[in-house]
This record gives sequence, structure tokens and C-alpha cells, in this order.
Amino acid sequence: MGKPEPTIREYTLRELMKGNILVLTVSRIIWSLSSSIVWPYQSLFIQDLGGTKPIIGVITALGNFTGMLFYPLGGYIADKSGRAKLVGYSTLLFAGSFLIYAFAPSWEWIAVAISVQQLVLFYMPALNAIMADSIPPGARGKILSLTISIPEAVRILAPFIGGWLIETYTRVPAMRIGYLLSFITAMAVGIMRIKYLKETLPPKEFKWDIKEIFIESYKDIWKSSKWIFTNLRGYTVIAMVLIFVASLVQPFWVIYANEIVGLSEWQWGQMLLVAGLSKTIVSLFVGNYVDKIGPRKCMMIAFMLGVPGMLAFPYVTGFISVTIVYVLLVLANAFVWISSGVYLANIIPRNIRGRIMAGLGQGIPLGITGGGYAQGFVLFIPNMLGSLVSGFIYELNPMYPWYINAITLVVCLGFTFWMVKEPDHAEV
Repeated sequence: MGKPEPTIREYTLRELMKGNILVLTVSRIIWSLSSSIVWPYQSLFIQDLGGTKPIIGVITALGNFTGMLFYPLGGYIADKSGRAKLVGYSTLLFAGSFLIYAFAPSWEWIAVAISVQQLVLFYMPALNAIMADSIPPGARGKILSLTISIPEAVRILAPFIGGWLIETYTRVPAMRIGYLLSFITAMAVGIMRIKYLKETLPPKEFKWDIKEIFIESYKDIWKSSKWIFTNLRGYTVIAMVLIFVASLVQPFWVIYANEIVGLSEWQWGQMLLVAGLSKTIVSLFVGNYVDKIGPRKCMMIAFMLGVPGMLAFPYVTGFISVTIVYVLLVLANAFVWISSGVYLANIIPRNIRGRIMAGLGQGIPLGITGGGYAQGFVLFIPNMLGSLVSGFIYELNPMYPWYINAITLVVCLGFTFWMVKEPDHAEV
């Protein structure tokens, strides 16, 4: 006899928005108040501190490399020791990295800050796992939509405020103010997570032998990778390809808009305000749609929307056309991020979820500013390689990164149709 399919019922928002889901959503709202003030303009800040476009790519690649070192450690601890405390205390370490940004005298210090930040993000597999553990099957699309749309509703003014600060105080002083605000809010988020997050795994004894933890966590890479390429081969190929091409455009949206199109930082902030409002509205509906028709079909919808957006962006000529194209890409990104996150939560068993998500992250973004954060040890290498060559490709021809993305999305549409299969039942 086969494994019986769990009963799936409808949940009200009041039933769902409590406990860990509420804590993680509120903490993301608080973080959103400041983080988006600076992140959309980070590439311009690096240039102000003496970095070139190839250096921007190299710095990003360096961050990916350092992040890769500890990610298996985070996934192993999340499954063996627990998730909640790891997330809370590591968030405090992440908060400290913003101080390096705030006082950086040159681009080399930005490289240090990015490396430190990526290094302490080894808690992300635990964060992804605790969220997936806390959402019952049948409601995952709805909740992932809410955890995006509610913080996004708060976040939509942040890039606009960042642009206004830059217009008022000039870019470097404004960015330093923004990073200090990010430090304060990240500390508040860390304290909240330590105090209120509840563990989702049963209590178990765990020996904190650092040497043994490192050995066992890296030995687990082989087991996790084998499981990933056995059970998620199609999805993994698509994710690796998309992460590579996304890293080609990620740092250069604002640079292209500023230097080629001629938008000011304030106008870029206004555009992100409109895009953020669109993302908030769209995300409220995408999740229910994913739950109804399935994540595979929604991933295909995302790629079909993303192709014309990527092809059109190199030809935009002003604020209105930039905004229209970017909103289309935000719509595509909402579909692919939510649907891929639901797909992973549905197919990965709870007892290995931390380690598998250490390999694959929480979902797939399209590489737009403000998109989801997707990292894992399987994805770090293509991300690092893409970042490493991104600045050189951009300098060769600023349009090339977007052309490459459009072609790749067409290929991934075919891969999704032929290689991605829905699970027979959703894991709890």
C-alpha cells in the first residue's frame, strides 16, 4: 500500500497568522523599514568609494564564496540541534555587519562587509525550515504571499526615502545614515526572534563539539546533494541556471537606469515605490493561485512573463517605460519566488528540510532589485561565477546581461515543462 495522502483543509487567516509565522512576518516588517533604503543603491555606493563595475561583480562573487563556506554548517545544526535559537543569535551577528558598511572608507571595506554578512547568513536554512515547518500543507502559497506582501507594503516607501536622502545629503552620507538605521532595526529583529520564536523540532541532545560539527556537516553535503539530485533533479538544474543569469543583472539595474537611461536616484526610488506597491497587491493573490493550480504551472507563467520584460528593459528610454517594464518583471518574480518556495516545502520531508534548504535555499528569484533571497551550497557556485563575470559582460555591452536572461528564461520554461514534476502529496 502507498503512503496515505494527508488531509488538507482550508485555514482562516486568524488560524495561520500566529506563533512563528507571526513572529517572522512582524520581524520582516520591522527590517523592511530600513533595509530597502540602502540596498537598491549599493552598487552606486561602491562606485562612489572607488569600485569599478568589474569590482562590483568580484565583490559579489567574494560574498558568495564566503557564504558557501558555512551554509552546510547551518543546515546541519538546524536539523540536529534546532532552528529557533540559531536564527535569533545569528541575526544579531548579521546586524553587526551593517556597521562595517556605515563606516567603510573605501570599496575594500565594502568587500569585507559583504563577506561578513554572507558568512553569518548560514542561519538562512534554519529560517527557511522553521517557516516551512510552521505552515500546514494547503496554505503554503497563501502564507508565503502574506509574508511577502505585508512587509512589502511597509517597504514600498523605503527606496523613495533613500532616493530623497541621497538628493538631500548626497549619496555617501545618505548611505551611511541608511546603514546605521539597518543596524538598529536588525538588532531589534534579532532580539525579537530570540525571545519569541518557538522550536519546531522535538527536543534532542546535541553535543556542541565544534570540530565534530564541522566534519559531520560537510560529510552531510554528499548525502544532501545525492537526495537533491535524485528527487529534485529538474528543479535543481533550473535553479542553478537561473541563479547564474540572475547574478549577471542583479547589481546593475540601478547603474543602467542611472547612467544609460538617465534616471536620478530619486526617480529610481519613485519607480521602486510603484513596483513595490504592485508587488504588494500581486503577492496577495499569487499565493492562492499557486495553491489552486500548483507551483509547476505558476513557475511556467513566471518565465512567460519574464521573457518580454528582460527583452524590453535594454530599450527603455524614460521613467514611464522603466516603470512599466519593471512592474512586469516584479509580477514574474512574485510568481516564481512564491511557487518555487511552495514546491520545495511540499516535496522536502521535515526531518531533512534544514539540510536540503541549505543546498537549495527557499526559492528562485529572477535577479531583480527587491527580489527574494535564494542561496544554498548547490547554488553558490553558479551565483559566484555569474557575479565574477557580470561586470566584464556589462562593460562589454550593457544590454548583454538582459539578453542572456531572456534567452535563459525561454530555456527554463521548456525545462520546467519536461523536467519538473509535482509530488504525489505535500510533506507536512
